[in-house]
Amino acid sequence: MIRRMNEQGETLRDPVCGMAVRADSPHVVEHEGARWYFCNPRCAERFRADPRRWLDPTPEPDEDAAAQQGVLHTCPMHPEVQQDGPGICPLCGMALEPMAPSADDAPSAELRTMRRRLYVCAVLTLPLVAVAMADMLPGRISHGLPARAFAWLQLAFATPVVWWGGWPFFQRALASLRTRQLNMFTLIALGTGAAWLSSCVATVAPQVFPPSFRGHAGAAPLYFEAAAAIVTLVLLGQVLELRARHQTGAAIRALLALAPRMARRLRDDGSEEDVTLDRVVTGDRLRVRPGEQVPVDGVVLEGRSSVDESMLTGESLPVTKTAGDAVIGATLNQAGTFVLRFSPRS
Repeated sequence: MIRRMNEQGETLRDPVCGMAVRADSPHVVEHEGARWYFCNPRCAERFRADPRRWLDPTPEPDEDAAAQQGVLHTCPMHPEVQQDGPGICPLCGMALEPMAPSADDAPSAELRTMRRRLYVCAVLTLPLVAVAMADMLPGRISHGLPARAFAWLQLAFATPVVWWGGWPFFQRALASLRTRQLNMFTLIALGTGAAWLSSCVATVAPQVFPPSFRGHAGAAPLYFEAAAAIVTLVLLGQVLELRARHQTGAAIRALLALAPRMARRLRDDGSEEDVTLDRVVTGDRLRVRPGEQVPVDGVVLEGRSSVDESMLTGESLPVTKTAGDAVIGATLNQAGTFVLRFSPRS
């Protein structure tokens, strides 16, 4: 429970970060008749932007689910495919990605899921391949052991790899059949599923195969290691692809991280108020003072200043901005003060 600050000089808690703060701290915010003290100006700014978040904390919803609600996603290979929230492309089976850039640098839920499946499947596939190739390894470690025992051992290793690790591929294959848009996941599911099923029959009832299909000991051929290896390699490809797609947005996220979190909005009566960027709407007038970053894209209405745009253009010399000139969000205002009208770039 967060306590209200007082003037007695005792050590209290910053309501944002929880750090110990003395009551003579210069970072003070008044809210609803109470004075709140902070360890640094950043915490004070965050508190001022949304006091209720820090005074009445409630359990946060699932970040991934909350972040994706109402966000348009599209397929990198088929831009015409668009939907609200994450999903799978009905044409090629690729995971959809958000159309709007985000400053969140955390890997996507799809990447985390595929990575976890890859690790588990790799641990199971390596010994499975070793068991399947035992007769070819030096020392012939399978010599003298029953072939049925090796078959059941391979079945135990391969089943979780094919059906747990490869479950997303089977889901995408079924979706491709429903939409009649066959893709690579259709082939992957068909191949691995057939190999696993055939090997299961060969393990449980090898006599159903014609004698010409069976070996000298009467055992039918097994393809457990092939099915598991294919699933594991496809998972590896998915992880590499999703990681590459995540890294391609690093430059955009770096630019978004440079943008300020607050803007100074002019009211109709001429007064000013500090608001968070999510409250700024098209047409708002914003004042930018010397040394501040331009909060959003827009057009200068009044004033004159020099703006450093090197973060985007690489040009070290500042650019003079007067009425009618366009300014870009996250660039640095240097000399003068100006008022801009928020006008998102198309």
